[in-house]
Amino acid sequence: MGTGAMTDRTTLRAGAFLAALAVAACSKSDINDQPIEPTIEPAAPGEDTAPLTPPRVPVYYGVWAVDKELCDLAPGSAAASPIAFAEGEFIGFENRCRIDAAQEGTEGGYRINLVCMAEGVETVETVDVDVDGEMLRIRRSEGAETVFVRCEGED
Repeated sequence: MGTGAMTDRTTLRAGAFLAALAVAACSKSDINDQPIEPTIEPAAPGEDTAPLTPPRVPVYYGVWAVDKELCDLAPGSAAASPIAFAEGEFIGFENRCRIDAAQEGTEGGYRINLVCMAEGVETVETVDVDVDGEMLRIRRSEGAETVFVRCEGED
């Protein structure tokens, strides 16, 4: 074995010894004195933080019929069957509509934009909906108004 190999091995041993000394110099109390928790404070809720309360169900959601006697029919199943507003959609006879937008008015009514499919054709319509207790009025964009009553068991 030459002196060059011996010098390399000696240098490696010396480096390992110095590294061990550096680790030993860090006492156990220094490590235990370090904070365990993060030092960054969580942000306080601001004005742009969403509320934790669940969204309110619109008052017009439910099953409605032009006559209480028709409430036993499934919504949209026949020409005189009830209609339904539920979870972002409207169900009527021969059509099913997605509620694209609903804006509450100043007098408690709503203006609702519907995107509907009827017989394979998509249409867009705006209706005005007003709920007065157990009665619902729908005024279509062409001006026709229909009055409905809430079917039993619906909120």
